[in-house]
Amino acid sequence: MRSKIKKCRVCDLYTLKDICPACGESTSQTKPARFSPEDRYGKYRRALRQEVE
Repeated sequence: MRSKIKKCRVCDLYTLKDICPACGESTSQTKPARFSPEDRYGKYRRALRQEVE
């Protein structure tokens, strides 16, 4: 599964868009999150994934 979140190379802003809303530069894919059994934000990622589908 690829991450849908992207990061602006210029201003380091995280976004879901291809173009940074703050500075107008292109964004790039981020590295996947590290796996942890005590995942604090897992329920939020799963809820977002269900909302998008």
